[in-house]
This record gives sequence, structure tokens and C-alpha cells, in this order.
Amino acid sequence: MLFLVSLLLFINPFLISSLNNGLALTPPMGWSTWNVFHCEYTEVDIMEMADMLVTSGMLSAGYKYLNIDDCWEASERDPISGMLKYNETKFPHGILALADYIHSKGLLFGIYSSSGEKTCKKYPGSWQHEFLDAALFSSWNIDFLKLDCCFQDNIKDRATAYITWSKALSIQNRSILFSCDTDELLLNENNLEFPFQWAPEYCNMARIWGDIDDEWESTLRISDRATNIYYASQPGYWNDLDILTVGLGKQTIDEYTAQFSLWAIISSPLIAGNDLRIMKKEIANILTNKEVIAINQDKLCRSGNMFQRAFDGSYEIWAKPIHYENMSHFYDQNRTLSFSPLPFHAVVLLNQLNVTINITFEFNQLFGNNLSPHQPTPTWTVFIRDLWLHQDLGEFVDTWTAINVSAHGVRMITVLLRNTTHSHS
Repeated sequence: MLFLVSLLLFINPFLISSLNNGLALTPPMGWSTWNVFHCEYTEVDIMEMADMLVTSGMLSAGYKYLNIDDCWEASERDPISGMLKYNETKFPHGILALADYIHSKGLLFGIYSSSGEKTCKKYPGSWQHEFLDAALFSSWNIDFLKLDCCFQDNIKDRATAYITWSKALSIQNRSILFSCDTDELLLNENNLEFPFQWAPEYCNMARIWGDIDDEWESTLRISDRATNIYYASQPGYWNDLDILTVGLGKQTIDEYTAQFSLWAIISSPLIAGNDLRIMKKEIANILTNKEVIAINQDKLCRSGNMFQRAFDGSYEIWAKPIHYENMSHFYDQNRTLSFSPLPFHAVVLLNQLNVTINITFEFNQLFGNNLSPHQPTPTWTVFIRDLWLHQDLGEFVDTWTAINVSAHGVRMITVLLRNTTHSHS
């Protein structure tokens, strides 16, 4: 019934270097304009969203970046200096004044550009202006740069432009988080289609697949691409599954809950994109669930991976090692933790079907080593907490079954290995 996908969760993921600029030590959290406004926004809209990030509780939950996407630019660069210009109709007080307002709210400010000749909406791009534009963004007190790669015709230049930009940002007198929107590199032409293999050294986060849509199938496509590339994510760099669609309105609450759970356990940046001005309570409850966010921001800084998939595709189980302090309220001095060096995990049980099902989680699949038939047979005793119900479920031996997992829904739990006993089979 089950297909074992990976046994590598206990292996140290720090196999490649990450960008060492002191930023993104945990997955970045914020909000982006694109889904709500596309190109139709002004400084007044952005200031209103800054206010909403504070009053809605999003900032206190960890969403500290407010990022404007494409279309802030003027139609042409300055003909004399070659500098990028902002649209003075949209921003009559200027980008620096907007940055000051955003910072006054306790937020950080992000901006957008493209590494090509033009942005995706055909405004001036940054090709061969990288150092000039980096200095300009620094002078505007920018904290976050999302760099697309539209209108970059030379395939090899698409990757090298990110490297050049990384160098340009590194010499500024301001620390700017570098978000590499590398979805246009995901081609079948050469190995540049795997940004997670080269981007960690130059980017704080990089896209691993194409643009997300507000539909269930899109969530599954992207999460599937995140399988077995967890090793790249670490402090300073995170695989980016794209902006959250939670709250956009075309999916069910169960589907949005599942997406948020997956993004959290995979350690993707959590960049919301819903309209905060009309956010319903059930959406706010998803986006501000402190227990789920704590898994995403866990100080052990490991990314989760899928380790079980049903042969019939009905469900998947994902797991992520977490730091013991996130489980400290479970700790019982009278119990003995043994056998596993990493006894604390977050686990997501995902129902991919259109009907309600039960999903059984076998603890030996997560904690056990069954490579040798002559090893003693362990009995696993674990303590489980449900992160969406906010309930301690109790102690279980060997297995736990999630009853009535809703269609396209999840159960997200934390698992503490209480004790292990061994007997010879």
C-alpha cells in the first residue's frame, strides 16, 4: 500500500553553501501586492495594506515584509543618468517616502525588478544596470528584492544575471534580502532548470517551479516538485514554493489549510497574497496559526520531505525534524527518550482524494531503520499534538490513524518519541 520515498530525514542537510548575508535565517514571511492589485495600485493602496498588516495581526504573527511587485516603474529610464524611475502618478511622494511609511509601521519594504531587458509587464528591466539599480534600491531603503527574469533571451545569461545581482547587492551599505524568481529558468534545455542546485550560494530564496494558481492541482504540482530537494534549504537560503493563494477565493478552506500546512513543513517562505481588507476570520485563522508558523520558523532550520506515498496516490505523509523546545510542553522527566537522535517531528498527513478517508501513520516508517532483517523489532511509543485543533491527542504505540481526513485536507501533528523498546522477532 505504501511507497517509501525517502529515508534521509536524519541526514544533515547542510551539504551546500548558502548566501551569507545574515538574512533569511528562517524562511521569510511577508505579503505581496500581485494577486490583489496586479498593476493597479498606488502609494495610497500600499499604505493601506501596511496598516492592515498591523491591525489584522499578520505582523505580530511574523509577516514583516510588504513587497510591491511589477508596475511601480516609469515607462523609461532617465535618459541622462540611466537610472530607473518610479511612476510619479502612482507615487507622487516617491518610493523613499513610501519606504519610510512602511518602516514606521514596524514592517520591511520589498521591491521588484527583472534581470532581463524588460520586466514581465514590459517596464525597464535591469540587464546591464545591476550595480546601478542595486545602489538605487539601497538609497530607497529597500529591504527585499524580488528579481524576475523576463525578456532575458540568452539562456545562460538568465543564471549569470542572478550571480551578478547577488554581487551588486553584497557591496551596498544596506542588507537586502535577495529573492530569485527563477521560474523562467525551469526549462528542459540544460541543467539551469535546477536553481536549487546553484542558487543557494547567491540567493536567499529561489523558486523551484512555475507560477502558482488558485487551484488544488497547482498546490499538488508544486509540492510534488519539492520532494527530495529539502537538502538545499538552510539558514540563508530556502526553496520557494511561490506566493500563498490562501484566501483568494477559488478553493475550499480544507484546501487552503492543506497548502499552508505543506508550505510550513517544507520550510517555504510564507508570502501571503490575499486581500487583507476583506480577509475573513477563517482565512486569518489559517494564516496566523502560531503553532503551524512555529514549524515553518523552527530554529533547527530543517526542511521537511515526503516519506510515504500510497501506491494508489490517495495520500502522502510528510515529516520535518524540529527543535525540542517546540515540543517542551510534552516533555516528561519521568519518561525516557531513547534510540532516535531526533525524536521531535512535525508531520502532515495529506488526503489527495475528493472523498474523506482515514490515514494510518506507522511510526517505524519515520523513526525505524529496517534495512537489516536481523535487527530487533522495536515498539515505538509517541506523544501526538494536533496543530489545527490545538489539542494534545495523547500517547500512541506503533501507529496512529487520522480519522475522516476531509477531501483535499490534512491533519498536521507534532510527534514526540517517548520511548522505544526492542524485542527479537
